[in-house]
Amino acid sequence: MGFPPQKQQKRTIYLILVATGLVCLSLGVIIGWFSNNNSRDTISPKDVPSNQMNFDYKQHQRQMGDTLQSIMHELNKDNIRSNLKNYTSKQRLAGTENVKAMVKHIAQQWRDHGLDKVEITPYEVLMSYPNITNPNRVEIVMDDGVPVFTSAFVEKALDEDGKQSDIIPPYNSWAPAGMVEGELVYVNYGQIEDFMFLKNNLSINFTNKIVIARYGKIFRGDKVLNAQRFNAIGVILYTDPADFNIYGTSNTYPNSWWMPDTGVQRGTVGGDGDYLTPFYPAKEYAHRLAVDKTTINIKIPCQPIGYGDAIHFLRELVGPEAPDDWKGKLNITYRIGPGFSDGNKKVKLTVNNYLTMVTVENVIGVITGNVEPDRYVLLGNHHDAWVFGAIDPLSGTATLTEITRVMGKMVKADIRPKRTIVFCTWGGEEVGLIGSTEWVEEYMKVLYERAVAYLNVDYAVDYIDNLVAGTSPLLQDPLYQAAKIVPNPDSTSPYKTLYDIWNKTSPGDGTGEPSIYYSLGSGSDMATFYQRAGVPSIDMWYDYDYNKWDILSYPLYHSAYETFHMYTTFIDPTFNYTLAVARLWAVLAWKLSDETVLSFDVRRYAKSIKDFIATLKDEFGQEWQIHNVNIVALESASNNLTLAADNFHNHILNINQNDLLAVRMLNDKMMQLERAFLDPEGLPGRPIY
Repeated sequence: MGFPPQKQQKRTIYLILVATGLVCLSLGVIIGWFSNNNSRDTISPKDVPSNQMNFDYKQHQRQMGDTLQSIMHELNKDNIRSNLKNYTSKQRLAGTENVKAMVKHIAQQWRDHGLDKVEITPYEVLMSYPNITNPNRVEIVMDDGVPVFTSAFVEKALDEDGKQSDIIPPYNSWAPAGMVEGELVYVNYGQIEDFMFLKNNLSINFTNKIVIARYGKIFRGDKVLNAQRFNAIGVILYTDPADFNIYGTSNTYPNSWWMPDTGVQRGTVGGDGDYLTPFYPAKEYAHRLAVDKTTINIKIPCQPIGYGDAIHFLRELVGPEAPDDWKGKLNITYRIGPGFSDGNKKVKLTVNNYLTMVTVENVIGVITGNVEPDRYVLLGNHHDAWVFGAIDPLSGTATLTEITRVMGKMVKADIRPKRTIVFCTWGGEEVGLIGSTEWVEEYMKVLYERAVAYLNVDYAVDYIDNLVAGTSPLLQDPLYQAAKIVPNPDSTSPYKTLYDIWNKTSPGDGTGEPSIYYSLGSGSDMATFYQRAGVPSIDMWYDYDYNKWDILSYPLYHSAYETFHMYTTFIDPTFNYTLAVARLWAVLAWKLSDETVLSFDVRRYAKSIKDFIATLKDEFGQEWQIHNVNIVALESASNNLTLAADNFHNHILNINQNDLLAVRMLNDKMMQLERAFLDPEGLPGRPIY
């Protein structure tokens, strides 16, 4: 149910204290690890193939450069387009027969492409679905129960794809079944501060009320948890034109990429991984919790609707007018409530979702390295969608399959990377990162020891304005180096490389480098790799210009209108930008799997920690003084790490790159840096992340 404000504040301080201690301990371990640059006792010559004992670093660099150029030349945007058309031909909701058929098709494609090994990894998991024969709905009813308005059960078909009969109706997965009636309250984005404003300034009592919140700002599941915390009995979510259609409602899909009033954003409101097997892979032999013993924490019904339906509820509200920054772009006066102008009317929310066991499947493909086959560079994307998923995720899946074709062709020509490349397409991401979480839980110990990097592309392109990347500090340099090799997708531009145009459209603040962000979060499949296995990770895609459009995501996000027609008409008609992401992804993967010394720069990690500490100090410094929190040791450890990182970097510059034993030891130290900040116990109250 969450924590009251006072307890939440104390809990935040407690978490900071615990985290501070853990960081100090981790930094101490790391400093000692990096300071030991001369040890040679962790590896013996027998660990290196005999044909690599006389390794020629310079010759290898030349060969790798030629291979990278070949990969970029071979990647074909027409193949990506063909893959996308095939993958988006039917709805792809996790666990359905359509997805199972696509998984078999992808696996066969990858086998045909010549990968060394391709397997389908199944997991038996709990899943949440809507009831097709008794759809969810939101109604305005009279006192006698007679409905005077009912929300649409399905989205209106606006193109040929939308006419398919097996499209799953809109729903929020993990919202429990239930029927509630009550007065309506508008809560803006459903943030804690929104509820607090209504409670403290307008004396709104949420008990037995149904709340309506617009999508955006925070995770949709947190909106429901916040409503629970304030004793609401149900939640309605909708997409306001202010956030998804800033030019008004007259020019929408199928005439543009803007959300029409019939569009509905689906999405999970639950947590990550299989609820019945927390911390362990959901194999057929696994012990499973009873459903009533799980950590499913959404206890009240919730249902998404389009803004064409939402206006019927919002325009009926009475009460004070909403603050200016709470007002969307519907042609109404936004009011808070509670209740309607006609006191005989109220809201009835009916959710008929149900839980069932299904099989979620991943496809895993492998190209085995010829020098260090026990070191893995992983590329990942998910293949399940809420409906057709032309952007999210299948633009990424189509791209990944083309990369397997090109790299498989390299293998057929007897060209292999030094390290193993693992291709992963995950199932069940949309409903809670299920496929990737279960796979990481199954192979956690192996990943701890052997994973070099995880490169995630949730989707390739949602618009063509600029590249966006979130990354571990360790992968920042490899990413930049790869971007400098890839041509600008706009061949008419004076900026010749992807790096050049990226730096032009998204410059970092005073760094002279393109903008990136370090807080990867838990919004896609890199989460479990990064947060639990400590694998350096990246998430990247081509995006719209946030300065041009102040919107919260691409407008048709998670709707039935995310179709092949939409992608080829409004997103990337030429597929030039999708190809650019394919090239960047492939070049980065091959480079990390084939370069002799990993191009990680540990100094960036040390600087990022120093910057994080400074940010925390600015935000919480006064509270720390009040509660006598002393961070001198933390700052000292950070300074020591900076010195150790500088020394380690100098050691890298002077290493004999023909000495594969020394190089492997060096690389292993860099690989383990990210893991040093893991605590297997998690944070208080947050054992996963």
